[in-house]
Amino acid sequence: MLPSADPAVALTRYYSWWRRSAPSSSLSSTSLSTLDVLDVLGPQRLSDLATRERISQPGMTGLVTRLATAGLVERTSDPDDGRVALVRVTDAGRRALTEFRDTRSAELRRRLEHLDPQDRRALELAVPALERLMSGDPA
Repeated sequence: MLPSADPAVALTRYYSWWRRSAPSSSLSSTSLSTLDVLDVLGPQRLSDLATRERISQPGMTGLVTRLATAGLVERTSDPDDGRVALVRVTDAGRRALTEFRDTRSAELRRRLEHLDPQDRRALELAVPALERLMSGDPA
């Protein structure tokens, strides 16, 4: 199949490849994504995590329970509303996430070494646009 010049198609194909090529982990992709959200955005309500990860609230409750049992997250009280629980990543969760990121990054760097310098430079130049795309701020 020929590569697409359409960035939306190319990014969709890239995302599928990225998920398939993830290093082996005892954590599911949803668990890793949830840890990433907590690491980047800080403590979150269960309902907000469920919405962000596009899973049901009971599904997120079960996931958070498993992550808490493994010591990767903990529930805390919301300082603004004691009736609400927040979920936050623990140091052990951060270490697990860092280990996964490092393994994945090392594999991607290995693949990048096989590209010619022009292709690597094109990818470097695309990083700011990709960061804006992920942040939701296309400006």
